[in-house]
Formats: sequence, C-alpha cells, structure tokens
Amino acid sequence: MAASNGKSISRGVSLPTTRVKMIMKSSPEVQSISHEALHLITLATEQFIQHLAQMALLNSDDDTSVVYSDLAEVVNDSTKLEFLQDIIPRKIKEIGRASCRERV
Repeated sequence: MAASNGKSISRGVSLPTTRVKMIMKSSPEVQSISHEALHLITLATEQFIQHLAQMALLNSDDDTSVVYSDLAEVVNDSTKLEFLQDIIPRKIKEIGRASCRERV
C-alpha cells in the first residue's frame, strides 16, 4: 500500500496521522507502526467519529448541529459505546453557589 509516486500514504484522510501515531505509541505494547497500519487506523477512527456524530445528530433536537448533550446521550444509551462513558459523561448540572452556602 506504499505510495509509488512519492505522495504520502496519509492522502485521503482528515485526521493528522502524526497525532494518531503519537496516540498509538503511547501504549507500552506498541513497538513500531507500519505506514499501512497507521493509515488504516486513521481511516477507521474517522469512520468511527463520523458514525458517532451521525448518531448524535439523529438524537439532536436540531437537524443541523450537534451539542455535547447529544453525544453524551448517545454514549450513555448505547451498550456498544459504554467504553466512552468516562470520557463523554452526561453533564452534571451545577448547583448555584448561594444554594450550596445555605446547606452548610
């Protein structure tokens, strides 16, 4: 899958492959990463993000935008996405400072 014309193999992806490689190398189990593996992981990550955004858009009240709460609802309602619950939790509404002082 090497580029025969000298162009980068990361062509056709939107995510920065250097950042994806850095994240992959942060795992102590990863020794080296081939260009082909990096390209495929980057493509898979983009597809996953696209799928997550589409699911959140379907969950959204607005047909044109996604807000954090839409993502959090999708993640917390799907068993397939439960591994993201610590990363994208439902927001906890902040209690006003005045009401906190009254409790003390």
